[in-house]
Amino acid sequence: MKRYLLVIFILLAVYSFFSLSKGTCPLFSPKKDKIQEYLIKGNAAGVLGQAMDLLQRRQDNAALLVFEKILEAEPSNIPASWGKAEILRRSRKYAESEKILQELIKKDPGYAPPLISLAYLRYNDGQLQEARKILISLLKNKLLDNENRALVYILLGTVNSRYSVKGNFLSKIAYASNIFRYFLKANELAPCLPETHLALGTFYMKAPGILGGNLDKAIKELQQCLILAPDFATAHARLAQAYEEKGDPVRYELHLERAKALDPQNEVLKEL
Repeated sequence: MKRYLLVIFILLAVYSFFSLSKGTCPLFSPKKDKIQEYLIKGNAAGVLGQAMDLLQRRQDNAALLVFEKILEAEPSNIPASWGKAEILRRSRKYAESEKILQELIKKDPGYAPPLISLAYLRYNDGQLQEARKILISLLKNKLLDNENRALVYILLGTVNSRYSVKGNFLSKIAYASNIFRYFLKANELAPCLPETHLALGTFYMKAPGILGGNLDKAIKELQQCLILAPDFATAHARLAQAYEEKGDPVRYELHLERAKALDPQNEVLKEL
């Protein structure tokens, strides 16, 4: 038994090493989770990085706790305020989220995350032109980091997908090619972001074969998304869709129930 466990540990260590050497997502996070330790010491501001990691992994309740502790110590902390606004957005508390976002944009117009979140709100409201305007302006910023740039490309692809619904057959093909290009670019820029794999997985599942649709590729991308963010409700719901189409009722039920437990009001659940 000990020899068996040792072999597994070695294999995991080798995999982690090669993942890091290739520049892909590491198997283990290089940061130690010292959130509770920092909070006990009263050094809430020191856990901002860990809070951002929790946010990226879609552990929103834990992240919100830390953001609020940071804001108790530093009410003007812009990244923590954005983190709280983003969690409110994900919770569909759009008015509360936008109020914070607008305040942050006034304080620091060059800080990209609030603008990206605001672009999503505009998209969600059906204000596609306004959302696209914000996103295009962000792409012109040469200092925009890869992760935020990837999120911009994902949203641009999502906006294009909404436009494609309204167009004729030829416009659908044109928009679809742009959607795929944007999602591939996002994945190239930030392969460790779960959102990039959700976007690609959704495209592969929804697009017809002639435009690049592929159910097996969809499942692979959605599985990778959940490796990076196991609590991502939308990814579970999309994977349930994929397994339903694949004819795998066991995995369909597994991911469907997980999505319901994480986010009963999730938009994708309405499609199932």
